[in-house]
Amino acid sequence: MFILAAILATALPTVAYTLLIWWLDRYEKEPLGLLIAAFLWGMIPAVALAALFGVVLKQPLASSPLGPGVLAWSIAPVVEEPIKAAALLALFLVARRELDSPLDGIVYGSLIGFGFSMSENLFYFLAFPHDFQALFWVRSVLFGLNHAFFTSIIGATLGALRHAQARWVGYVALPLALLAAIGFHTLHNVAVHQRLPGLLISWLVLVSGILTIFGVAVLAWRHESRWIAAELGEEIALGTLSTADYAQIISAPQRARSEIAALLDGGLRRFRQVTRLHQELTKLAFQKYHLRRADPHQPPLDLNAQRRRICALRAAIDIDDLRLTINNRWP
Repeated sequence: MFILAAILATALPTVAYTLLIWWLDRYEKEPLGLLIAAFLWGMIPAVALAALFGVVLKQPLASSPLGPGVLAWSIAPVVEEPIKAAALLALFLVARRELDSPLDGIVYGSLIGFGFSMSENLFYFLAFPHDFQALFWVRSVLFGLNHAFFTSIIGATLGALRHAQARWVGYVALPLALLAAIGFHTLHNVAVHQRLPGLLISWLVLVSGILTIFGVAVLAWRHESRWIAAELGEEIALGTLSTADYAQIISAPQRARSEIAALLDGGLRRFRQVTRLHQELTKLAFQKYHLRRADPHQPPLDLNAQRRRICALRAAIDIDDLRLTINNRWP
């Protein structure tokens, strides 16, 4: 029973935090496969490599002039943050067209951090069963967003670098972001060893960092909303979408309301159709934006093929609307 309780104590907060991050990505949802890969990297390989390097470095640090006391706060940040950053960098190099904004970087970085903290917390719960309740409230609740925050610093930087014109900017910004992640992680480790005052300081730093990350996300929302509004405005005249479609797609709240209405009125099939239409319209807006910027990392784009997919979806939804009206009037 204790093992089950430990698993639930790590999994349930992680699910809640992951849904929050997924909600942050309001317009262009990231591919599910890449999201799962990011989470699994944090959960399995990153934790295993961090433990291995921790063992390798333990003896040299213990025998250093600083003494064994340095082990309490120095190993984890220096080892764990580069390992988590390596996964982000791999995603950036392999699927650069998906990680195309600071918000995307925050999403992927947070998921790697959630995977890492989920495994790490489970190890702590199983290793110290008598302190289970205290560890749960401190590690899973109070500081449950720690690893996500540390890694999202690097992710946001990579997303911003996606559109940098000069290569040297990345050579400067990325090491600085890694140093910032290591610095915040080290500050947390030092502070929590000072008991209650340190816990309070560390929590305040965490909250400040999360609010900063959320501010970046809000700016990204506004930026992406402007992209969509600008790029899809001319599509009304082309017949790709209606004025009503346009009003829905440029507003995240209206988009959400229309998807909920589709689910309640027409069931799961209609919900999927409307959601897919919104995704394809957003994809068209982003394609046009990258094409206008002559983005070298985007594959060749066929805008007319994308417009045909959107028109086909709109036609299918219109047919379902007619059937729904008939069934409601003459059941």
